[in-house]
Amino acid sequence: MGTIGGWIFFLLLCVGAYFASQMPPPERTVTGELSGVASASDGDSLRLDGRRIRLEGIDAPEIGQTCNRDGAEWDCGADARQRLRAMVAGGTTVCRLHGRDKYGRDLGTCETNGRDIGRQMVVTGYAVSYGRYQKEEASAEKQNVGLWAGDFTRPQAWRRANGHADETPHVVDGWLDAIRLWLFDQLTALFASIGDA
Repeated sequence: MGTIGGWIFFLLLCVGAYFASQMPPPERTVTGELSGVASASDGDSLRLDGRRIRLEGIDAPEIGQTCNRDGAEWDCGADARQRLRAMVAGGTTVCRLHGRDKYGRDLGTCETNGRDIGRQMVVTGYAVSYGRYQKEEASAEKQNVGLWAGDFTRPQAWRRANGHADETPHVVDGWLDAIRLWLFDQLTALFASIGDA
């Protein structure tokens, strides 16, 4: 009877996941808007009007993180920051804020010259999806651009391995993505603990 109960629970979970995937993504409340000349702190954070803004839905290599490309080590963290600097240079950046993260940074989506900066960072391969832009990441990987032109450790895993503060995705495009990201996070932590043992 226990086995049958387990299968029924699994079936109900699958049905629930299917219906959750059909629901529209949760709406995010806009808590403010900033506009002006921005500067890049790293590959996924800006400074604008004296405030630090963490771009939602992306994760870029950390400053000091290196990757491999063409058989050589390269400073992918510095390159990601440089790419973001180039995107915001000489234009007005508009950020819609959606609250703060646990480190007190504003969370938001930003545009320069009408282009979504987070989306562009993922499309060009200088950041990975972190709750949004999964299609853009798949496209960058398929085209072998940016980070995908070589080997790299996802920034979240790199932070864990190097004693940096852990950070969870800020936003997801749908309920199924939220479940998927939670499972991925749990498996990553499990494998890290096995590797440490």
